[in-house]
Amino acid sequence: MRLSTKLTVVMSLLAGILHLSVGSAKADQIGFAVDGTDNLFSVDLTTATATPIGSTGQFLQGLAISPTGSLFGTDYLGNLYSVSKTTGATTLIGSTGLGDIEGLTFRGATLIGTNFSDLGGPTTVSAINTTTAAPTLITSFSQGPVRAMALVNTNTVDVASDSPVSQSLVQVNLLTGANLNLGQLPSNGLAVTGTDLIAALNFGTDGVLYALDGLGNEFTISSNGAGTMVGNTGGQTWLDLAMADPPGDPPAAVPEPDSIVLLLMAAFGLMGVRAWRRPGGSAQS
Repeated sequence: MRLSTKLTVVMSLLAGILHLSVGSAKADQIGFAVDGTDNLFSVDLTTATATPIGSTGQFLQGLAISPTGSLFGTDYLGNLYSVSKTTGATTLIGSTGLGDIEGLTFRGATLIGTNFSDLGGPTTVSAINTTTAAPTLITSFSQGPVRAMALVNTNTVDVASDSPVSQSLVQVNLLTGANLNLGQLPSNGLAVTGTDLIAALNFGTDGVLYALDGLGNEFTISSNGAGTMVGNTGGQTWLDLAMADPPGDPPAAVPEPDSIVLLLMAAFGLMGVRAWRRPGGSAQS
């Protein structure tokens, strides 16, 4: 086989490996979500497709998945539950004493939740013990009520708040309680026709902020709160969303192609150039 043919075959194989490496970074974004009829779903956020798993038996308002893969939920009374990802069945852990918890996420290995604060008081963010449900105050802030929460990084969360304008995307500093209104979310038909309140919010492993509303609509959310419709999952009244593979801190960007593949391509290219050139400029077979 001529050297040029061999090199063509090798480079084609490496290109195929590279394609697979890039393709794996584009895997569908999968999450878990609960609706207003006490059901747990698996949701493909890439295609806006929901698959029912089973009944939770509880009116869960918050949902979060730990770095180790355990699923937890909170209800309108502030009770904490463990949730089966295969059946939807719940097991009561205990009461947080915080009342309605609709914003729930993990900050590293620590579960954090927000009280709904619909009586005009401050919204609190608390660490919640996943064994006892005991809460520990982290901070409080003035924007509320909060219907969903997503971790931006260790010290920052984004929340879907009913104020200051209709429903807003608000960023909160967990160290100081300082908060910034980023912009209006696509809710109540004010930003996007035919939408409802967003009560489900989470970052995907691709670093994109995803949202679900009370009519089954799915959106990707930009940094100013504006939403792009992905599709409708089937008309569910979504109450919260947890990503099946937590993005970490900060949300993970789409992975770059495998560096080993790139090094191999460079090495074979260099070998090809050396073998191709002989004294006098002739090509070697």
